[in-house]
Amino acid sequence: MLTCKQATFFISIRNFQKLKLVKRLQLQLHLMACTGCRAFNQQNRIIDKTLLEFHQNTQLQSEEELSPEKKSYLKSTVNQHTKK
Repeated sequence: MLTCKQATFFISIRNFQKLKLVKRLQLQLHLMACTGCRAFNQQNRIIDKTLLEFHQNTQLQSEEELSPEKKSYLKSTVNQHTKK
């Protein structure tokens, strides 16, 4: 069984690289047993969804800096999704 540290690592990277079958199964087993990692998984999905929506709905003026309006929009979107 995976440790929580390993599980959160795999949760975090699975959007960027495909996990092998064994790791996916180990992660699913861990998530079935661990409420903390399930919560992290849900929060990670919310953050990913919010960032995707933000990217689709706005154009960044600079990759290094966000305008105050865009920061406020991102913050309110995250807060809205986490209050559910």
